[in-house]
Amino acid sequence: MSGIKFGTEGWRAVMGEEFTFHNVRLVTQAIAEHFLAQARSRRRPLTVAVGYDTRFLSDQFARAVCEVLAGNRIRSLLCDRAVPTCAVSRCVVDQHFPAGLVVTASHNPPIYNGLKVKEAYGGSATTDTVASIERRIGRRTVARMPFEEARAAGMVRFANFLPAFVRGIRSFVNLQAIQRSSVHVIVDSMHGTGGRLIEGMLTGGRCQVETIRGAPDPRFGGQAPEPIASHLVPLRQAIRRRHAALGIANDGDADRLGIIGPDGRWLNPGQVMCVLLTHLVKTRGASGAVVKTVSNTMMINRVADALGLRLMEVPVGFKHIAKLMLEDSVLIGGEESGGIGVQGYLPERDGIVNGLLVLEAMAMQRKSLSALMRGLEQRYGRWFYDRRDLHLTMPQVDRLFARLRTSPPARMAGTPVDSINTLDGIKLIGRDDSWLLFRRSGTEPIVRVYAESPTPRRLHQLLALGLRLTTTA
Repeated sequence: MSGIKFGTEGWRAVMGEEFTFHNVRLVTQAIAEHFLAQARSRRRPLTVAVGYDTRFLSDQFARAVCEVLAGNRIRSLLCDRAVPTCAVSRCVVDQHFPAGLVVTASHNPPIYNGLKVKEAYGGSATTDTVASIERRIGRRTVARMPFEEARAAGMVRFANFLPAFVRGIRSFVNLQAIQRSSVHVIVDSMHGTGGRLIEGMLTGGRCQVETIRGAPDPRFGGQAPEPIASHLVPLRQAIRRRHAALGIANDGDADRLGIIGPDGRWLNPGQVMCVLLTHLVKTRGASGAVVKTVSNTMMINRVADALGLRLMEVPVGFKHIAKLMLEDSVLIGGEESGGIGVQGYLPERDGIVNGLLVLEAMAMQRKSLSALMRGLEQRYGRWFYDRRDLHLTMPQVDRLFARLRTSPPARMAGTPVDSINTLDGIKLIGRDDSWLLFRRSGTEPIVRVYAESPTPRRLHQLLALGLRLTTTA
């Protein structure tokens, strides 16, 4: 047994420790075996799209992936540059491939790398697919064809994935409406694969787009490329200095986003999802169910209810949302971590598309981001949210969750605990709809403590309680 396990989205590990060329080949062999078993009745050879991000050695790890696929008689279409994860998803769908593989650790710190698996629909691999791959890791000897030999044999071809990716966005987002607006937006690519894509798509109009941290950097400027408030100080400073209307940030592989308003306020992804949900229904005339992860804001519940839309809640991990998008008529689905998927595009999150949709909402409704949020908060209340990530030992983690299961607190910061949700971790829900959630990270050795409340004071009290329960375990 290899001991390699996938998290909420693919396999991620520290480079030089678990994430090595040897282990990448082991995992790719298991992936090849899975898709070959699924395609026994196919007459044509399989072809898989392979992409990678801007991390250290990602391009070389991608070549190692192609070598193993070739050794298993699976052809690869390999991107000729670092690309957003959703560009690989678009390639899979457009080319009718059975799968896509992306060498990326998404928003994790620079010392990590990883491997994401996308299925024929372009979305995250299902739980069943992940289980099948994990069972096969290390079961057979790795088959491998050297890269240049594989190229000479036609088993590996290079391609530019970006033109088709941009065409897909142009067919879905009203870029003309954004270009006609006079909005001034600053894009923060956090040195990841988003680069200057948004800027390039919006040139030639009245809107003004500037990009910061657009150059690729394997170290991401020395921090994790995660678009959360604490990591977006340069974006906040640029907005204030240049008097911009908003800022859009994307993570390392550009499938998540963060939004900063003109006053420097960070909109959490749940608030962004509410802006998009309202826009899709009231401006675009769309309909369908709404899906949120257990760690997302209660404002989504209230907006969905007011719009007469069915709401579904799932564990953390976009694969759970993607599954429902395939099985049901889902208008929008989103995670607390900034991943949002929208009906009619792909059953997959895309930070670039969602950033553009925020701009579309502003342009088509002729309102500032502040006005859009003000309208939502006046109707549904203002919600204050925060999260803390704590590194604990495994005995501490076990004690914490054992205590929460057997002796959960009856009150949270003076408010009775009304219910307990164990869909993913342990979520204590107060009588005023405030909540406190404890869950293990699927990709890092940490416990995440989430909290939300209608008032800032109670938010701080909830977080203090969560930290106290966690650190005394």
